Amino acid sequence: MARKTPDDCRFILVGASHSGNIGAAARAMKTMALTGLDLVAPTCEVDDQARAMASHAVDVVEAARSFNGLNEALAEHTLVLGLTARPRRDGVPALDPAEAAAMIHAERGSTAVLFGRERSGLTNEELGGCHRLIHIPANPDYPSLNLAAAVQLMAYEIYRHGSTPTPEAGDGAPLAAGAHLEGLHEQIAALVEQSGYSANQPREVLGRRLRNFINRSRPSVEEVNLLRGILKRILR
Repeated sequence: MARKTPDDCRFILVGASHSGNIGAAARAMKTMALTGLDLVAPTCEVDDQARAMASHAVDVVEAARSFNGLNEALAEHTLVLGLTARPRRDGVPALDPAEAAAMIHAERGSTAVLFGRERSGLTNEELGGCHRLIHIPANPDYPSLNLAAAVQLMAYEIYRHGSTPTPEAGDGAPLAAGAHLEGLHEQIAALVEQSGYSANQPREVLGRRLRNFINRSRPSVEEVNLLRGILKRILR
């Protein structure tokens, strides 16, 4: 069966320090029909070693885009996923590679998958800019994966999920139902009214835009309860 790979999914290597890893990552990508490679602030050159490790994926290496900073590299992407060796309790949810691949295929806009430095990975600040994290389950006594291996695993899952359409992955938390969300919408509308923010634009249009914003995020019950608690205090 023919496989579909997203043309607008790019793998971004942040702070790569070994040129051979760049070539090996390009080779891992091309075997799974992915060609969009970006480099952010590498500390090495794309040299003969990179080309040798790339083998028949030299074209991916040669076409790689280079950026001085991460913000510049992410400017066009609507979904940003970052690999981490440790799933975080706080912040955005951590998906496994299969869940992340499903989310990538479901995304309507462009996607970036971030891979960190060989020794230290992505910084907390860099992970803070991600919509979701990706954690590759591994031996807890030795969870270390080299860069090319992590790239290969992610590329494989994206390729494998390309055979059939997949819905957007969730984080497993119970999602808020319509009645629960309606209470949040009402509190937001009351806050808008109290603040006078709606005075300069049609109330109906503003209300619809705010509802769309909340509904697109598909918040969990816990997240809605948190927002409603904060809004209740403000409205007092």
